[in-house]
Amino acid sequence: MPRGDVFLNDGQNKAMFLFHYIPNKPLAYTALAVYALFTIYLTFRVYRSKSPKFLYILAFTGLMETIGYVVRIICANFTDLGRYIGTTLFILLAPNALALVNYKAVGEIIRLSNVETDKFYLRTKFVTWFFFGSDIFSFVLQGAGGGMQTITRLNNVGIAITLVGLGTQLFFFAAFAGITVYVHRRPEYNYHVEGSPNAKRNLVYCLYVTIALLYIRSIYRVAEYATGYSGPIARLEWAFYVFDSLIIAISFLVYSVFFIGSYLPKHDVVQSFEDKVSVSPSSSTENDGRDVELNKY
Repeated sequence: MPRGDVFLNDGQNKAMFLFHYIPNKPLAYTALAVYALFTIYLTFRVYRSKSPKFLYILAFTGLMETIGYVVRIICANFTDLGRYIGTTLFILLAPNALALVNYKAVGEIIRLSNVETDKFYLRTKFVTWFFFGSDIFSFVLQGAGGGMQTITRLNNVGIAITLVGLGTQLFFFAAFAGITVYVHRRPEYNYHVEGSPNAKRNLVYCLYVTIALLYIRSIYRVAEYATGYSGPIARLEWAFYVFDSLIIAISFLVYSVFFIGSYLPKHDVVQSFEDKVSVSPSSSTENDGRDVELNKY
């Protein structure tokens, strides 16, 4: 009797070993098309609307997801360790950059509100860069752990390191969610955007939904790695598409419908304001000089 894997080529056998299934190409093609469309749309919208430039992170994340699914499609035909690591890193790590968009958005609310505070955790740079730094730390742990899991003798260590990275991300993301709620509920944190009434409220609603979605995705990843590289969750491709791919696609949809750039000043307006501020001291000096000259007469 022939073995059940006799019809699989060597690359497909490696796919069974690394993925625990052969990646479904129709689903991968669908995800590829969806993320490619989001990438094109968000790139165009950020550019056309002259929105703050940090929103290009959305388009960049979509591009990384697109590349990840291209590699996943290739893996359906032939898988090796390099391709597996590539698709894993692109799809696992890239969406974490969406959190940076949220950090920066809350930082912008704080900056535009111009509220004096002695609380270090309510300062713009802290909200943006501290949480971004915590994400980088968790990225490094997840990336290192994901790579180690492909080496049999380091598999358990890799799982542990990945779990620490995911746990760190969950903890700091929950802390960030708490700051977002605080800024939302405090009336002194408010600002005005021409042509966009209730800008803060709409922006915060976008953040709430995407924070919840990203948190669900992180919990899924924790459960996946906690049950092991060969565990029941890791073997379910549908779970990956529901709790990772679909969750991130819905997040992109929310970012597109409740476009953050509509609730923040345009970057050319901000630049114009900064230019006026930088010019005003010299202008006032010149005016003072003219007043002195006039007074002589």
